[in-house]
Amino acid sequence: MKKFKQFLSRPIVIALLFVMALGLLLGTGIEGTRAVLNETSSPFHATMNVSSIDVALLENKNPVAENGYNNNSPEGELKLPAVKADKKLKLGYAYPEQIAVRNIGSIPQFVRVTITKYWTDEQGKRVDLKPEYIELEGLGAGWMKDPDASTPEREVYYYSSVLAPNVSTTNLTETIRIHPDVMKHKSDTAYDYDDLKFHLEAKVDAVQNRHAEEAIKSAWGVSVSGDENTIALD
Repeated sequence: MKKFKQFLSRPIVIALLFVMALGLLLGTGIEGTRAVLNETSSPFHATMNVSSIDVALLENKNPVAENGYNNNSPEGELKLPAVKADKKLKLGYAYPEQIAVRNIGSIPQFVRVTITKYWTDEQGKRVDLKPEYIELEGLGAGWMKDPDASTPEREVYYYSSVLAPNVSTTNLTETIRIHPDVMKHKSDTAYDYDDLKFHLEAKVDAVQNRHAEEAIKSAWGVSVSGDENTIALD
């Protein structure tokens, strides 16, 4: 026992015991603090609302694609209900085809729509035929076509006004028609566009309206001027 007391009385042993005791106290304090934090923060996590950028692509006022900022952009082949309701396509006839975008997210946003048009036969896409003959008409107020990014097959449009939550854009288009000049393309006894299918696809992207110029430049690589309410292509 005497030797044990002498061992405990050594300075280095006293220092080690002090460190061990301090460690036990600190450990107890940390565990107690964690318990308190868990109790008080649970209601916060249960009610927290995370802002999101979500958009819906509308065709004749009906959503045909919906998606969020962290997933792929809403896109796909449009259903063309008015055209399909007609058993025989009428060349030159303007069928109703209203394309628009709705903000289904929780924050204001700017939107961009990309329209793709092309022809196909039984073997697939025909790159030798003119997508210009697939005509969309009736550009609504607020929509801007980007001439630098557009081609005969692909058209790119921006909506100049910020889109608040639960608000839709004006119609990007009102009608679709197949130009009757397709009948002018003929080789021997067959027409070049006979028995072909035309396709119309749309894709919508969205970015937040905060720091709009920088956000749009970063997301889309396009220079615009404006503020959190309106933009214009440079």
